[in-house]
Amino acid sequence: MKTFIKFTDSLLFFLCLIFFFSCSNRTGNIQEIFTKVENMLEQQPDSALHLLQFILFPEELNKKQSNKYNLFLTQVRDKCDKDITADTVIFAVKDYYVQRKDYPNAALAAFYCGRVLHEQKNADKATTAYLEAADLAGKTDNYNLKGLIQGNLGILYCEHSLDRKKAIAMSKNAVEMYDKAQNHKNKINALSTIGNCFLIENEIDSAFYYYNLSLIFADSFKIVDIQSKVRQNIGVAYREKGDYKKSKELFREALSLSIDSVEQARILINIAKVYIHEIKKDSAKIYLNQALLIHVEDPKLIRSLYYLLFTIEEKEQHHSEALRYHKEYYRLTTEILYTERNNNVLEIQGKYDFEKLKNSKNKEIIKQKNTLNVISLILFVACIITLLYYLKYHRTEKCLSETKQSVINLEKLANDYEKQVKDYSEENQSVRNILLQHFEILKKAALIKNEINEDERKSGQNLIKKFNKIVYGQNDLDWGKLYQTLNTLSNGFYDKAREKYPKLTELEFRVCCLSCETDLNDTDISLFIGKSIDMVRRLRSDLRKKIGITSAKQKIRPFLEDIFAGK
Repeated sequence: MKTFIKFTDSLLFFLCLIFFFSCSNRTGNIQEIFTKVENMLEQQPDSALHLLQFILFPEELNKKQSNKYNLFLTQVRDKCDKDITADTVIFAVKDYYVQRKDYPNAALAAFYCGRVLHEQKNADKATTAYLEAADLAGKTDNYNLKGLIQGNLGILYCEHSLDRKKAIAMSKNAVEMYDKAQNHKNKINALSTIGNCFLIENEIDSAFYYYNLSLIFADSFKIVDIQSKVRQNIGVAYREKGDYKKSKELFREALSLSIDSVEQARILINIAKVYIHEIKKDSAKIYLNQALLIHVEDPKLIRSLYYLLFTIEEKEQHHSEALRYHKEYYRLTTEILYTERNNNVLEIQGKYDFEKLKNSKNKEIIKQKNTLNVISLILFVACIITLLYYLKYHRTEKCLSETKQSVINLEKLANDYEKQVKDYSEENQSVRNILLQHFEILKKAALIKNEINEDERKSGQNLIKKFNKIVYGQNDLDWGKLYQTLNTLSNGFYDKAREKYPKLTELEFRVCCLSCETDLNDTDISLFIGKSIDMVRRLRSDLRKKIGITSAKQKIRPFLEDIFAGK
């Protein structure tokens, strides 16, 4: 029995340990991925996105992890120029953080709510989302985020012709926030946005003031890719203004700074466009052919290049060359459409495969949970059975121990009584002896000696059954006669007790009577009333409370005598 109990406890402990460590392991791995994603977010968004894809079943994350995952996913996808128009889960993420008053994450999530709506071309709702993000960001010290919110509001107002004066004001606020955040790259981009707004408003001088300011900062902080892009923006502005010389000069400066092949091809195409404006088609073809020689992997850029070559040759009536370039243009257009359609199909297929994998995983999880439930049920039933057996075993052992002690006590009482019978006198006729006489102690002790052998005493087999049959099954103690004897010897003392305390139960009253006799101990009383020693003690405790004894040292008889004497 004890071995079984130990085995069950060990098994339960082992299963709990496995569950705890598996949960701790998963939580630790997820947190490690999140930390790496956060570190890569700004400089290596592609790597961060790839890292998030290691979380195969995001639906298994807890609520806190799930919201963090969805916030990171939208953020990274946006930085990788992915389509985020379907990333509407970010709205629930924002609500989650707002409810918990986690303002830094709430502000970031609200900003990306604006980005999703911005990409959906929903200008009104995007504006509302950005403004909510600004309110939430106001409760934080994240100046970079405040700059992003103001900057994107400026771009939104400028793109949708909502209010270009507001767009300029928002962009200026963004410049101030980026300055506080020491984010020079975003500050330069915000200055360029201000220049774009002024250019659209045909305020040329103001536009070039901010373009040149952005150029000064780009050169000052030596951010190479920004230095090139700013020069390209200003080059486009000069080209639209008609200052072709200045435009070409800036594009050539941009080309010398650019280290990216796609950007180099784009700059060469922009220079070619300047020559087309100047109606210098041969020069334009030279730069377009130089761009072709770079062999960039950007079909859309190359397609625009072939289209420019086609238009030049067509105007010069070089029909065979024009046809060749048009075929290339058509081929690339078809290829781009096919790629986009194929990407859509692959995305749908990917979603289908993911759902299929998820369903398969869910089935496996359900199967594992069912197995775990069955095992848990079996263990629970085993534990209940073990507990019941243990309680029964404990009670039996306790009862057996008490019975063995009762046998010893009975035999001792019989021996004492037998000696006192030999030395009989009126003085020896105590209450204890009267009880023993009424209880037929000698007869019962003899029966125990004859009926219960030594082996049964040691093993305990049938001991309890035989003892109860001998001691309590034959000629039980006649309490009525005994009570009359006790009451007569004590001059009606116990009648007074019965009358004074009518609420005492029968057993409590008997314990009261027997406890008042100084030569009776708990073992004697337990034997006479047929209850365990523990039961005798509980009955006496209840009795003392009912009659009003508060001191542990106060004995029952003297207390009652004082009560009856009116003390």
